[in-house]
Amino acid sequence: MILLPAPEAAPARPSGQGPALLESRREADRLLLRPLGAWTLDALRRAEDDLRRALIPPPAAVILDLSGLARLDTAGALVLNASLDALRRQGVEVETTGTDAAVASLLDFAAPLPPEQPPPAPSLPYSLITALGRNVCAASDTALRLTEFFGRFLACLSAMLLHPRRLRLTSLVFHMEQTGLKAVPIVALLTFLVGMVVAYMGAKQLQQYGAQVFAVNLLEVSIMREMGVLITAIVVAGRSSSSFTAQIGAMVANEEVDALRSMGLDPMSLLVAPRILALILTLPLLVFTADMAALCGGAAALHFSLDISFPAFLTQLQAVARPQNFLVGLAKAPFFAILIGCVGCFQGFRATGSAESVGFLTTVAVVQALFLVILADALFAILFTAIGI
Repeated sequence: MILLPAPEAAPARPSGQGPALLESRREADRLLLRPLGAWTLDALRRAEDDLRRALIPPPAAVILDLSGLARLDTAGALVLNASLDALRRQGVEVETTGTDAAVASLLDFAAPLPPEQPPPAPSLPYSLITALGRNVCAASDTALRLTEFFGRFLACLSAMLLHPRRLRLTSLVFHMEQTGLKAVPIVALLTFLVGMVVAYMGAKQLQQYGAQVFAVNLLEVSIMREMGVLITAIVVAGRSSSSFTAQIGAMVANEEVDALRSMGLDPMSLLVAPRILALILTLPLLVFTADMAALCGGAAALHFSLDISFPAFLTQLQAVARPQNFLVGLAKAPFFAILIGCVGCFQGFRATGSAESVGFLTTVAVVQALFLVILADALFAILFTAIGI
């Protein structure tokens, strides 16, 4: 392509380099250009030099006479179109004459494309509605795929019940240790502190009415029925759901899952079932640990804030404790375990070959597991209240 006219004249073309390819004549502020001969790829360098030399200094108007062209290919048409386009951008009037149908068709074919215009920015309401629709569709698709994944897990679990030899006992025990035993310290510490906070704040509020002894009742209901299982599930979701996604996602990224399938092994029974079963077995035990730790924390807070001794605390707890509160909290644990395990494993299988996708899906798994656990807890609360438990 030719360049824009330089501010100073280009050097004259040496003679003896073939016939002239361009005639030029200036009349006042107009420039008459008449290409000659063959404007093809092998002669374009000389044609460009002649054209550049003729356009110095830039004229006010250009008349291009194409009647002298003997041959023209796409390369020559590109040079002519680029030159005329550059002149038009500089405000030079351009007129083309002497074109036949073939030359005009080739010039149209090699015409430069117009600059691509960015699409107009959508209005704010339209953007919000579009984003909302896109997020709803993505959430619906994820819910359907997660439901399908849960169905495949149930099918795998049914096959294991019919053929117990398919259960990977070593893997199950390993994941019970990772998800259950190693989570005991953090779960016990957190629920101990939560029990202290609930008992202390409840006692301070009830003390205004002389009913501080009912702080034990408040602690028993809130911890045994709701807080113990909910905090335990949140901690396990942060630990185990992210761990499952990272482990399985790394295997997917390293093509280890494809290798298992190529060997005839089912990743569902090998990777998913032991993890979810380990959560189902260990989460109720963690909830029991959390309840006991929270009650101990509450007893300590009441002892130091209201001078309620530990034997008095146990006596009051025994008098007001309802076994159904403990059983309601414990009954939620297996369902929370299934939600946490399914989300973590499901997001792990969605990983691609990049480490970035594994990190992103790990975050998604934790957020989705926490959301589903809290949603399920709210639904259980509505259900148990409706049936009078």
